Amino acid sequence: MKLTGDPRGLEDLREIKEKKVEYLKFLITSAKTNFDRKMEFKSIDNQRSYYLVYDPITSEFRVEVKPG
Repeated sequence: MKLTGDPRGLEDLREIKEKKVEYLKFLITSAKTNFDRKMEFKSIDNQRSYYLVYDPITSEFRVEVKPG
């Protein structure tokens, strides 16, 4: 699984991986199955919001900062 995107978002996703593995699995599954192929998530401290975006053609994930 390849992850790209916002460096801070990738750090936050790694922190989720260390502390909330089941939530990370949920994010991945949801991003793969949602109609728009993305799932919103927040950092552990709830300070920043991101999208985990799945590209079904390349099977890669991208982390994007949620606008606003």
